[in-house]
Amino acid sequence: MIETTAEKFLLLIQHPQKSRFILSDPYKKSGLVGSILLDLSYEGKIDVENGRLILKKPDTNLSTAHKEVLDRIQKSSKDRKVKTWVSRFSGKSARYQREILRNLENKGIISIKQKRFLFFKYYRTKLINHKIRNQIIKEIRETILYNKQLNDENSLILGLVESCNMYRIICKDKQERKICKTRVKEWIQSDAISQGVSKVIKEMQAAVIGAVVASSSAASSGSN
Repeated sequence: MIETTAEKFLLLIQHPQKSRFILSDPYKKSGLVGSILLDLSYEGKIDVENGRLILKKPDTNLSTAHKEVLDRIQKSSKDRKVKTWVSRFSGKSARYQREILRNLENKGIISIKQKRFLFFKYYRTKLINHKIRNQIIKEIRETILYNKQLNDENSLILGLVESCNMYRIICKDKQERKICKTRVKEWIQSDAISQGVSKVIKEMQAAVIGAVVASSSAASSGSN
């Protein structure tokens, strides 16, 4: 039912009871873009060479959001660094988010309610199928804490957990968070996953962290 890392990411950061996300906006934006790029990499549509994102195949059926991202990469006049793409796509992340959330709504996993305040329209999402989200968390926990086999597919969401500091979502206490952080970092640096996927995860992590730092710095400057 859950077909992409982008869907897993948005479900993980959706509050289990309330109509809001539990991750800060900079992490949410760059993390969503990172999840889309990881999906495209796993599907063999893009790769990373010398820190630059390279187009391999120009089509995808993963989602409308994935297709829009891939189309923009294809139309680029030159190969650009991963951090450049994460920064550029983050500005469109609200659009990609809505598209992926619609997919989750169509699957009966979340509900989307349209809201209005004065002349402004917005929406709120609420989790309906808690079982799906709980299952994703369970699988992540089993991989990290109980040595379930690590592969290229489940390593994608682990890369996001690390880069977006999502350990509080999957861990029950401080001790578990400490164990999980250590193991995930070790896995990403090891040969437990293929070199190609590991390379993309590392570049994506650096790009997400850079985007979050830049966003925080801009916010801080604006408040002075």
